[in-house]
Parts: sequence; structure tokens; C-alpha cells
Amino acid sequence: MTKTVLVTGASGFIGSHLVKRCLRDGARVKALVRKGNACIPSLRSSGVEVVEGDVRDAEAVDVAVRGCDLVLHAAALTSDWGPMQDFININVGGTRAICESALRHGVGRLVHVSSFECFDHHLLGRIDEETPYMTRKQSYPDTKIGGTNEVWSAMKRGLSASILYPVWVYGPGDRTLFPLLADTIRKRQMFYWSRNAPMSMIYIDNLVDLAMLAASRPEAEAEAFMACDGEAITFEEVCRRVAVAIGSPPPSLHLPFGLVRAVAGAMEVAWRIAGSEKRPLLTRQAVDVLASRALADVSKARKTLGWRSEVPQDEGIRRTLEWLVTVEPSQWKVK
Repeated sequence: MTKTVLVTGASGFIGSHLVKRCLRDGARVKALVRKGNACIPSLRSSGVEVVEGDVRDAEAVDVAVRGCDLVLHAAALTSDWGPMQDFININVGGTRAICESALRHGVGRLVHVSSFECFDHHLLGRIDEETPYMTRKQSYPDTKIGGTNEVWSAMKRGLSASILYPVWVYGPGDRTLFPLLADTIRKRQMFYWSRNAPMSMIYIDNLVDLAMLAASRPEAEAEAFMACDGEAITFEEVCRRVAVAIGSPPPSLHLPFGLVRAVAGAMEVAWRIAGSEKRPLLTRQAVDVLASRALADVSKARKTLGWRSEVPQDEGIRRTLEWLVTVEPSQWKVK
């Protein structure tokens, strides 16, 4: 029997790769995509049933979820800037709507893509699935916690679900990490505020592998898993490799963390007073996440699900940089 899978966030980086994997595996794929999204024609041409709607629209969510055996919930507002209510409505309210429909229609498994931002990672040396969540009055981390708690609550009412906590997700096609680093390095705007900070990353194919294991393995039910390749690299080394690839001098300026975070806070205040929709050059959330020193322990995923990072970090970075230099530099900064 062919499995029917709903992917939310199918127009995004993670969601689009989940769609491709499900199609490759022979599943019937549905995608909940906002009306007018440019990816709709290509999704339909690849055989995906597109439900035009928004996770904030409970009726559209219900139409999308109905008849599905599996829901891969990757839709989220992932910026570090924007109205708090939008984050609440999408990351919390949208996840609640997905869970309610999944319960109503007897979905066999929900895989929720959460985030390592649920944890106070920049002040900890190690995080795993038992590390307590930590709200910090920041839009994305706090609402990812809220959305993830909606999944835990639905599990108590009988929903079969699994939760993933990815670190920085990268790979060809990503519009968040490598392109934004390349843009700031090219413009000579990049500097450091935490020396030799470990950079926790996961290559997109490795994350998709983990998601599919969480979707299919009985051992994954009612469990959560850290998602990280687990290979050592510093933020400085990532920036150096990006700089070499784009032919720019690597950043060398180091400033105190406290000073940079204070400046970021002042910029946020100024931007809000001005009513700017564009994000400041720095936000406190960005400063915190790029100063993280936490090692994400993935031993649970390896032991419980037999997961491995099939694409080594060096290879993943090489593939990503090869793609990056084919992109017009004016298109690197899209957020």
C-alpha cells in the first residue's frame, strides 16, 4: 500500500528536501503551501498534491492532513526579526493546528522539526534531549519551545509523534547560513565575538535521513532526537572556508561578546522605533547563536535508530561551497 505523506514547509529548505525524499521512496506526497508561492507549479509537475493554504488556517490544515499516514511538519517562521505575533501564530498556533488535525484523522506518525534553539546552548558546554528548555524573550527560540510543547501535549492525548532538534542545517540551496556569511564577508562586515566557538551543523541529507527514521521506526515514537553531524569545526574555520571560496579576505577582527550583544540590543531598539521591517545588521539572537559553545550529543539517535551522518562534514561543506559560487552574489542575502 502506498503511504500518503503531508509535508508542511515544502517551499523551504528542509521541507523541499523532505518532499524529494518521499517522492523518491514512492510515497504519495501532499504539501501545504501558501497561496501564490512560486514553488507550486514545480511541486505539481513533480507529482505532489498541493493544498494551497497556511498553517495558521485550521481549515486548510485539516484538508491537508485528512487521509495522511505521516505528517512531516517543517513549516516555521525562522527569522530572527519580525512581529512577535507572527512567530506565535505560525510556530505555536500552526503546530497546534497540525497536531489537532493529526489526532482527529488518526495520523500514524507526526515528525516535528523543532530546533536546538529550544535550549540555552550558548551558555552550555553540552546539550542532549534531557537538557531543559530555556525561554529567553526572543521570538524564534521561545515560539519553537511553544510549538514543541504543543507536540508533547498532543502525545499525551494519543498522538504518535517524534521530535527532532536540528542544529545549523546547511547544504546546496540553503538561504540562511552560508549565503549570509558569504554576503557579510564579501562586504567586509563580518567580525567575531567568541574565539574558537564550535560550530554545530548538520548536512541536509543527513537530517532527512534522520527524519525518515523517526517517521518509520517504532522506537522513535514519543521520543526526541538531537540532530547534528557531530564533527568539530569552529565558526572561524567556517568563515575562512567561505572566504576562500568566494575570493575574499577572511575576517580577522575580534570584539568582546558583551559589547557586541549590547550593540545588537541597541540596534534592535532603534529599528523598532523606526518601524523597519528589515532586520538590523545584528540581533541578540544572532549574536547568541553564533557564540554557541555547546556540543549537541547525538548518541541517542545513533543508538536508538542506528542513524549515521552518511555525508561527512568536509564533503558537505565542499558541496555547499560549490553551489554557493554559482549563485549571483546579489542573491546571497535574501533574509
